[in-house]
Amino acid sequence: MTIKAMIKENNRLREQMTPGNKDYFEDIVVYFRTRDVDQNQSEQLLLELAYQLLEAQEQGIKARQLFGPDAKEYSRNKVQILPKRKTIEGIQYYVMIPWIALTIFFLTESLVGFVAQWLGGSVDNFNRISLLSLIIIALGSVLLMEAVTKLLNRNTEKDPEEKVISHTKPNLNLKTIGIYVVVTLIIMMIGYTFRNLLPVFTIQPWVSLIISVIGLLGWRFLFKRK
Repeated sequence: MTIKAMIKENNRLREQMTPGNKDYFEDIVVYFRTRDVDQNQSEQLLLELAYQLLEAQEQGIKARQLFGPDAKEYSRNKVQILPKRKTIEGIQYYVMIPWIALTIFFLTESLVGFVAQWLGGSVDNFNRISLLSLIIIALGSVLLMEAVTKLLNRNTEKDPEEKVISHTKPNLNLKTIGIYVVVTLIIMMIGYTFRNLLPVFTIQPWVSLIISVIGLLGWRFLFKRK
């Protein structure tokens, strides 16, 4: 099974669990998926655990009886037997994040430029893109993802009785949204204030659109798992 298929199957199995077992198992899922381990083997082990829990559930055995009272402690012990994520996977991750961020940036630039042209306004301000802004967007996207990951990691420190946010369906609370907004505003302010320190390019909306399409195709074929 591919990683995508395993995650889908995991989600399906979780829906068959009792509320208490599901909460407990989601703690395990979050812990596994926020650790620097081989994703393929991690998802395989999660599936095995899900099947074990469902079998035990049919016999009236609860997750805390099967795996132990502390989901975090159980997860920590299990994760130790998994191999670390390969270096190439780590490099790919840190290339993919700014790749996506810049793709979205150029797509937004093209849409805003086309709308401005359609309304008959000037697009000069939208056509001028600072190299410094691109660097800040790339680095800022990585820092933002690291901040969100740290936030998810802190959620695993909660009391086992509490419901942990599912990594597959993150619940964006006010704190998380605040982090997004603050970091984005900081990036925009720095990029605007120091935009002339490095070369500034004039890029027409249609060129930005082509760049964004290339970015989307690159993400699809280079990074997206099937």
